[in-house]
Amino acid sequence: MKNIDYFKLQAKNLHKDYATQFFDKDEGIYDYDPKYFDINQIVLDFEIDEKEKLTLMKAQHIIAQMVGFDKWADLVKAPDHKLGEARTYLENHQSNSYNSTGCFSHNFDGRDQTFYRHGNERDVEYHEELSGQEWQAGIDECRKNKVGFDPDIIAECLHCGKRFPFGEVKVRRVKKEYNDGLEHDFKEIVCKHYPKCDGNLLDLLPTDLFEGEKNEK
Repeated sequence: MKNIDYFKLQAKNLHKDYATQFFDKDEGIYDYDPKYFDINQIVLDFEIDEKEKLTLMKAQHIIAQMVGFDKWADLVKAPDHKLGEARTYLENHQSNSYNSTGCFSHNFDGRDQTFYRHGNERDVEYHEELSGQEWQAGIDECRKNKVGFDPDIIAECLHCGKRFPFGEVKVRRVKKEYNDGLEHDFKEIVCKHYPKCDGNLLDLLPTDLFEGEKNEK
């Protein structure tokens, strides 16, 4: 698994663990039933307001800070050898007990699929960029399942740092052979600059979120 994909996985794992939150009436506190991280410790370390929902963007920010970066965008742009060092640190962190053999990717038929990275040399074998009617069908399916943003929303890809209208994203078919135990291929939204950029839906964020972050500061 590529280093950047590894960190995307950890952000999603953190997001999922936080979603196990429940209120312990006897103790009068929020508690969790996590699988990957010590959420109670992370809540303390990062001063998380437990009454608020933890977004995936916030989870990415926390993962980045856990390994020494100021923010997720800095992690994404870091040299691969730096990501490798950060990955080793997180893998050895006592609060992390995940299984790192696979990674999750949102696709827009509403499922989370586990698939395995085989390296760039096999990407062409397992991925197929869609165009024309197939591209439109993929975008329509995306909107039907309320995934992504309106076409006119300007998105920034955290993987390559470029901005473009969400309506200009590309769609690729991920073949079932690339996945663990799937019976069918599935479609996935990717950056406008695919295949030069390997960013997918998780990397695409509305630019107004960045503006809001600046205003808060």
